[in-house]
Amino acid sequence: MSNSILELKQKNKKFDSAWLKTYEGFEDYSEEDAEKIVEQLQALANIVCDHVQKVSKDED
Repeated sequence: MSNSILELKQKNKKFDSAWLKTYEGFEDYSEEDAEKIVEQLQALANIVCDHVQKVSKDED
């Protein structure tokens, strides 16, 4: 997938505590705890994306 497709999909999706609570095992998390988990997931996603972009550039 190209970056523009990923960016478009991400713009159409809201990642927040309500989204996280739709997954099994997260239903009973407090709003505060769920928000912390979402922030951690977003940080991890940024790290992975940066790594993939760096590896992709290195292969060119």
